[in-house]
Amino acid sequence: MTTLKSILVKYRSEIDNLDLELLIAHELKQTREFVLTYPEWTVNRKQESEINKLITRRLNHEPLAYILGYKEFYGLNFKVTKDTLIPRPETELLIEEALEEIARTGKTGLNIVDVGTGSGNIIISIAKAIESKNLLHTACYMLYGVDISEKALKIAKCNAKKHKQDKIKFLKSNLLDHFLKNNEALKQFGNLIILANLPYLSKKIYSATLPTVKNFEPKSALYSPKNGLGDYEKLLKQIGNLKNSCFMLPACRQAWHVSCFMEISPEQKKDLTSLIKKILPTAKIRFKKDLAGKWRVCMFELI
Repeated sequence: MTTLKSILVKYRSEIDNLDLELLIAHELKQTREFVLTYPEWTVNRKQESEINKLITRRLNHEPLAYILGYKEFYGLNFKVTKDTLIPRPETELLIEEALEEIARTGKTGLNIVDVGTGSGNIIISIAKAIESKNLLHTACYMLYGVDISEKALKIAKCNAKKHKQDKIKFLKSNLLDHFLKNNEALKQFGNLIILANLPYLSKKIYSATLPTVKNFEPKSALYSPKNGLGDYEKLLKQIGNLKNSCFMLPACRQAWHVSCFMEISPEQKKDLTSLIKKILPTAKIRFKKDLAGKWRVCMFELI
């Protein structure tokens, strides 16, 4: 008879204890606490075989989130697949900064756009926080999650449904292309918050990532040319074009105000500052460090 204790003892030296306990719990459809509380619990041959398969996948560097099929982010569980980037804890800083802006300004007619939404973790977390903290009246804002990947959008919609967020509109778009090509969408824009966790790893940094990242997560969601700033350069140019387009529409000209929040790699602070000043010379720029003391979020306002 194989017990949970015997499995734990067998693999303890090969795999992280937390990962091991979560994998066993996943197969048994129990909690990690169950695994720790009942070490003498016996498993049948099929369960043992499936647990061994899961452990083998983890030993081959497959990320735990892809094996379990979910990742916790900002206090919520999000479904993830190999078509989506795995949410990172440092991205929660992006949420906090954006929510501070929303709470501080309390704007009406506010549009919030998550560019490159992936699993939808950012825009769904924003939506849940606005709702739970009563930051805005329901009729005063619109939420969008855009992505170029239909597969990612499918996962995002699934997560939105899971967390009961039917206010979010998910759109297939190359960054802000949908809004630039749609005058009706532009007419809604005035007060705008843009959230972006776009690919920002340079070729050098991407090449040095761990096998758990390089061999499993979508390269298109991680690597960007031009020292990691290629995608942000496109976004900045689109924001400039969006401003020019909106200023041709009297309905949104007077209310025009953009706050943009972008997750970055720490070494990009200087180059990104120069890039923003070149493309959007009137932007007011600031940066925020993460808990590790590294520059992680770039924020700018454009009026």
